[in-house]
Amino acid sequence: MVPIMALLFDPVLGIALSALPFFLGILLIIPRSINDVNWSEVIPLSALSGLAILVGQNFLLSSSSENIKIIMGCFIVFIAILLLRNWKYTGKRNMFTSGVVGSSTGLVTGSLGIPGGPIMVMYFLSESKQPQVQRANILMTGFINTTIFILGFIYHGIFEQKVILQSGILVPFFIAGLFLGQYLFVVIPTKWFLKACSGMLIFIGLIVVIV
Repeated sequence: MVPIMALLFDPVLGIALSALPFFLGILLIIPRSINDVNWSEVIPLSALSGLAILVGQNFLLSSSSENIKIIMGCFIVFIAILLLRNWKYTGKRNMFTSGVVGSSTGLVTGSLGIPGGPIMVMYFLSESKQPQVQRANILMTGFINTTIFILGFIYHGIFEQKVILQSGILVPFFIAGLFLGQYLFVVIPTKWFLKACSGMLIFIGLIVVIV
């Protein structure tokens, strides 16, 4: 959603319009997963990620629109290629690796406005834990990151009344898309789903860079 909004509007405005619907959407589904969260992993990763988000926002708000679009598009294509290759992290998992992932996730989220952070998602999915725990960790970290991101934008005065009203219009469509995505994830084979999502991400990323 963020790359599309960045194409239609100025990147900062597009990101602001996307953030509130994402926050409300994830708020609806997170109560069902909260009991499965592995807090020993989520808390340190989210803490460092949150700090990095606030640092990254300074880059986002001070850089030119063209630079943001190019970096965003290149990053999306890079992540999509990793997903297509089914890349997984196979190294050690400790406080250091969580710190690196958290900091990287926060910098990407703060500087490009991509909620949740694909880096964090791949890190959690690489862990040999039950799918519901992986999903809960991803949702909770994404929720915390988005909350901090929105608070940062509020501090910088991005969320004016007009932006909030425009963002509110998008909420029903985003929530509908969210539940549709959840349904498709269940009924479509995982490999097909990942390939379709990755292909769409590559297409969107290239469009963001070119346009």
